[in-house]
Amino acid sequence: MKILLLEDNPADAGLIKTLLERAGILSEFAVAADKSEFIEAITKNSFDVILADHRLPQFSSVEALKIIKDKNMDVIFILVTGTVSEEFAVSIIQQGADDYLLKNNLNRLPAAIIQSIERRKMQLAKKLAEEELKTSREQLRQLFFHTQNIREEERARIAREIHDELGQQLTGLKMDVFWLNKKLNPVDAEVKEKIAGMIGLIDSTVRSVRKISSDLRPGILDDLGLIAALDWQSSEFEKRTEIECKFHSETNEQNFEKDLATNIFRIFQETLTNVARHAQATKINSMLEQDNEMIVLTINDNGKGFDQKQIPKKNTLGIIGMGERAMMMGGELKINSTPGKGTTTILKVPLRIETTPLKN
Repeated sequence: MKILLLEDNPADAGLIKTLLERAGILSEFAVAADKSEFIEAITKNSFDVILADHRLPQFSSVEALKIIKDKNMDVIFILVTGTVSEEFAVSIIQQGADDYLLKNNLNRLPAAIIQSIERRKMQLAKKLAEEELKTSREQLRQLFFHTQNIREEERARIAREIHDELGQQLTGLKMDVFWLNKKLNPVDAEVKEKIAGMIGLIDSTVRSVRKISSDLRPGILDDLGLIAALDWQSSEFEKRTEIECKFHSETNEQNFEKDLATNIFRIFQETLTNVARHAQATKINSMLEQDNEMIVLTINDNGKGFDQKQIPKKNTLGIIGMGERAMMMGGELKINSTPGKGTTTILKVPLRIETTPLKN
């Protein structure tokens, strides 16, 4: 073990060296008596432990510790001094020292060094574990992001096929039924009534196809942009649930980046779905606005609200997914709710604009 002793008293330096040799934890030992020798020693050599007296001529342990921190050196720093106040001892530990002891209790020094080493090992193990956890979480977020992108692409493909292929086939079928209806004898009332029912069924199926297609991927989001899509979704939600749903935009339509627009729209959809399922609300007000370089979506309902402390105890995968979407965009999602006073969901994400123009 390489140890540097910051000490201007040769007798104390010799005593400490002898003590460490007897304890069997000393391999290399260097002494610095002032600031210049200290800086020269740590510049030319690497040390495992620094033992520092508090007061030296025109230098102190506090200054030595600051130099160590400024150089970002990974070394154990222990104060070994004649006398200091309890307040100072606490202060230097808070500044980064590993331990301190008085010279009249040097027998504790070997144990203090070993304990400091063990603490450093534990801290390093904890840091590595935290870094691995952080890496794992980032990998999971990237996987979530990749999965969401694939899901959106697949939704868009299925929506196009349903709308184009199935929609065209139903239109062709309806035209054939109209043709048959014209060729029938006018006296075949029962047959004509049956055909009218078929035409009604085809019309109903066409509407279902359009609804399924728009639920998968609303074409308005790609054709007219985010603001128009949010406004359309509000109207559709009100029609289906009979919950008053008003949307207002404080920002002009911009060519938002596709992923940004998609994720904001999906969070809006999920929030409305949660309101319909759980809130027992009669009114929803939402607003999209720009705050400097941030896009802010606020959704407020007058429902029954909930105790936010209960969220971790419930199955809240929808909320977790919304939060992950927000994090993917470099933003944040906040949900504020109080029982009996409704819920407010606030999404804040950095503004990102596409360089290509919107479709006409």
